[in-house]
Amino acid sequence: MTTLVGTLLSDRYRLDAEIGAGGMSTVYRAFDTVLERPVAIKLMHRETARDSAQLERFRREARHVAQLNHPHVVQVIDAGEDGDPAHPRPYIVLEYVEGETLKQRIRRMGRLPVTEAVAYAIEVARALSAAHERGIVHRDVKPQNVLVDSEGTAKVTDFGIARTLTEEGLTADGRVLGTTDYVSPEQALGHPVTGQSDVYSLGIVLYEMLTGEVPFRGENQIAVAMKHVRDELPDVRVPDVTPSVPNVEVVPLKTKAASDFDPEGGDGEHSDEAIAAIDDDSKSAWSTERYEAGQLNKSGVGLYVDASPGVAATQMELRTTTPGWSGEVYAAEDGPPESLEGWTKVATLTDVKRSQQVPLDTAGTRFRYYLVWITKLPPDSENATISDLALLSEK
Repeated sequence: MTTLVGTLLSDRYRLDAEIGAGGMSTVYRAFDTVLERPVAIKLMHRETARDSAQLERFRREARHVAQLNHPHVVQVIDAGEDGDPAHPRPYIVLEYVEGETLKQRIRRMGRLPVTEAVAYAIEVARALSAAHERGIVHRDVKPQNVLVDSEGTAKVTDFGIARTLTEEGLTADGRVLGTTDYVSPEQALGHPVTGQSDVYSLGIVLYEMLTGEVPFRGENQIAVAMKHVRDELPDVRVPDVTPSVPNVEVVPLKTKAASDFDPEGGDGEHSDEAIAAIDDDSKSAWSTERYEAGQLNKSGVGLYVDASPGVAATQMELRTTTPGWSGEVYAAEDGPPESLEGWTKVATLTDVKRSQQVPLDTAGTRFRYYLVWITKLPPDSENATISDLALLSEK
């Protein structure tokens, strides 16, 4: 088959590498020679473009997704048609997301940590909600259509079979569109599809993130689809997947309860960003200063929270956009102490993951302050971040 790598579309977009293919189009990593930046190009197959219905569906995808300006939706930058006007090759220009699909991540890691899986599900749900508010149903929600970028942010892509709730035609009645591993019962039966169908599919994606596998298997795709119609979903609460922690609750923290900690000098560690670690927004983060060659050149830096009047926390939940750093967790009853000697060590942090639950050895002592002390930066990184920090205690 003749490769299109190296082709220049509309005298602007150079196709550099094929990164994905489907029945209707091929996706390329490309370069915008005008703005000099990487982009992704979804180019419709020439033979498919000859089908007027398929051509209209492709054009409709560009129109639909261009309406969505959301941080968790892969953005449409441009659209055009290349070649002979009588036989055009339509294309869509999308933002280029450096990372992996959620499906690839599940295959690589198996079960995802509960907090990470829930965070991705929330981000996808927000993207779908933005689409549903405009009357657009995705119709093919699956982990293959969720991209996770280098900072751990989920972005929904491939609205290729999406359509508005008021639109007629282009999809034959009774035809099942979408991957049946994640298909909703009403979609499997060819019934009218609403935003509820996307929510059901997202629930199946969350199931797979938590268990490492889809809930139903069958001899063929139709058999799997019918199981979504007739069978109860397997119980996800199996050992080591979502273990229940009875009588545990999140410790409420005041809005400005977080502070940086840099006892060995310097100008502090982004004190103005400290509240970003406890604002329940995983997209905002506190970060250390940048250190040349990734070396702290001091025993550590950190961030602490004030859990006034005091709590015997049993667990700390951390999220970071720079996994791989190490350190310790300390606690103090009064202060906060100005040097590390005044703190009590309650946990060790080694090679911190993007999302991690850390047991705390507080032995029932009600500490007011809890400090995350970073002693080693991630490999090949000049800083470390904390995007979410939460304390949990027994009720």
